[in-house]
Amino acid sequence: MNLSLGLSSYEARFRWLAVLWAILMTIWCMCPLPWQTRLTGAAIWIAITILISLVVAWWRPRSKREVPIFLSFNHVAERPVDPEHPEKTIRPQDLETLIFHLKAAGYRTLTTSEAIAHPDLKSVVLTFDGGSRDAFFALFPILRKLNAKATCLIPECEPADVDQLKVLEIKEMARSGLIEFGATVTPQQAQSATLAEDIRRMRHWLTGVLGALPIPFALPDCPETAAVKAAALAEGYQYILTKGKYMRPIAEAPDDIHRRTIPGNRGPLQCYLLATRGRYRIGSTIKQSR
Repeated sequence: MNLSLGLSSYEARFRWLAVLWAILMTIWCMCPLPWQTRLTGAAIWIAITILISLVVAWWRPRSKREVPIFLSFNHVAERPVDPEHPEKTIRPQDLETLIFHLKAAGYRTLTTSEAIAHPDLKSVVLTFDGGSRDAFFALFPILRKLNAKATCLIPECEPADVDQLKVLEIKEMARSGLIEFGATVTPQQAQSATLAEDIRRMRHWLTGVLGALPIPFALPDCPETAAVKAAALAEGYQYILTKGKYMRPIAEAPDDIHRRTIPGNRGPLQCYLLATRGRYRIGSTIKQSR
């Protein structure tokens, strides 16, 4: 028998908090104090509640229901992998929680190609950059467990790099139908004089591995994004994933598809707001503590 009373759900937790708030307010109003004191206290309490609600929820823009929400991550690991971008690492249990509550709220997880072809109501695209092996050992099992989909954007794999995905791992994930692969480049490649050649070689290599042309291309986190974007468009990529604050229809700017990182990646409030209201924080991201 389940005695959790729904407390495993973020939405249920917020409902229980609302019930607790109402009970405490009732007790306060019935306590043996002068009515002026009770009225003043109740007014202050309600004002604080409204202010907190405005701060944590209503000031965030809400995504249009027919526009897919693109979320950006790099790694799935217990601890931040990249010290410069700790917010781009999500813990396995937090990713499971996020997918679970998105599905419970009626959202569908799509690959980038599916979102391009059919931008369904309440859909989310989970993107993972970098091509690290945690995509195979951490992300892939979670997607199979929850029957969810994602897109991995990878640079050309170096066979000698033990931390990079291997060809057989890429093929196995692609065959599952749960993971779509696209391309990206590292910040070091973005600064290279052979950038265009690197992108051309990467597309040829990935096409050979997958047996089909890769569709999406992700811009790396570096100042040279304009040059990288121009080179990717010149090599035939039409759909470019970039950083942006607002989700908008893909058809408006297929070469500038905005995606965001959930601040901190692990806050229940962010998961709840994204799943139930289609809202996410705008502005500077919140750094995770190491």
